Amino acid sequence: MPSTFTWLDHSEHDRRRVLEAVDRFKETDTRDELGLGSIRDTFADLLFPGTSTIQTRARYFLFVPWMYRQLHEKRVTADKVTARARKEEILLRDALLQSADTVGVLGKVAGAALKRLPSNVYWQGLGAWKIRLYPSSQQEYHRYFERLHTADEGGRDDDGESLDGGRLAPWHLHLPPAPDTFPEGADFELRPDEARYIAERICFSAPRSLLAFLVLRGKTVDADYPWTHPQLAEFPAHIQELLHHGQLLAESLHGAALLYNLMLAEELPPGPHKDERTETFRQELEAWVNELQPRGDALSRWKRADFWSLVQQHTRVSGATHRFVEQWQEHAPWQSLLRAADDAAVRRLVRDRERQLKGARARLGNPRALELWNGASGVGRLDYRWRSAARILMDIHAGLGGRHARA
Repeated sequence: MPSTFTWLDHSEHDRRRVLEAVDRFKETDTRDELGLGSIRDTFADLLFPGTSTIQTRARYFLFVPWMYRQLHEKRVTADKVTARARKEEILLRDALLQSADTVGVLGKVAGAALKRLPSNVYWQGLGAWKIRLYPSSQQEYHRYFERLHTADEGGRDDDGESLDGGRLAPWHLHLPPAPDTFPEGADFELRPDEARYIAERICFSAPRSLLAFLVLRGKTVDADYPWTHPQLAEFPAHIQELLHHGQLLAESLHGAALLYNLMLAEELPPGPHKDERTETFRQELEAWVNELQPRGDALSRWKRADFWSLVQQHTRVSGATHRFVEQWQEHAPWQSLLRAADDAAVRRLVRDRERQLKGARARLGNPRALELWNGASGVGRLDYRWRSAARILMDIHAGLGGRHARA
């Protein structure tokens, strides 16, 4: 039975409002100061595969292969493709900056000094969604550029596999064609056939993900976190289980990040900046305690053995990381502000964790390292790439136009 993509029809005003809200959330600092990155990325990859926190708009998933196909058509050689690709990506940036919608233009601030080009930012996601069929790195792709595009142009199946055992095509054969003037006049508006194509690739490559569910059945992305989504009760059971564990981890460990920043603020030289930062993080810890106290029963009943079993099916977690998470839960700092902000054992746990991760580069107890602190580090609550996924889903939604489209 064919799939059906179903979206509610929202006004352009509503779409822009959500896009701008997502953009504000993306400014939150979510650096991994306490060594939870492997767990965070496991949940993110299961929920929103192919996404990353530095992706911005959905149409980049088409811009990149369009650019490479044009370079092939222009017979650019392997020794020149890296430089030519950079030039084309700068031209693309300039074209996007001339469009009506410049939210999410990569290189908008950095200009020609842009270090991570769109092709690099989207390379992994293009492979995850099976738009890019070449299985290796971008550097390797450039090295064999001519050979990959010219060898074995014979019969292939729908996904680019050679029917006679030859080389794999580097890009999916049914990629929608680029506009005739591309990159001139480029914008972020997905045309209906482009939106359907991206939706189909997501559902084909990751059918059990939350991303695919929201492509097929999502009605909105207007939620602060995936576990506060209004359709949570409709999500498949395995997605609800992922979000249950992910929410408890995100909520409980957020306090550890706030305490770490409070401890840093307390070590600043005396003055207004120290007073302001210290007061800010004490207030944020108090708000965290007030938020989590009603969640105390859920946290105490959390089946962490199931959580660890799920995580370890997909990634290796060090014993030190396991112990840190477990010890934080056992202390239950959310039970009171005194315990969250001032308990000596809880503070020692955070201090030891930073030293374990960073060694001589640890900021706590190190005035020279503290000088590099920006005043708030790693304070964003884990959301497992929800903001990036939400913006991509918004673009797909707009491209489908609120109409039913057969997959």
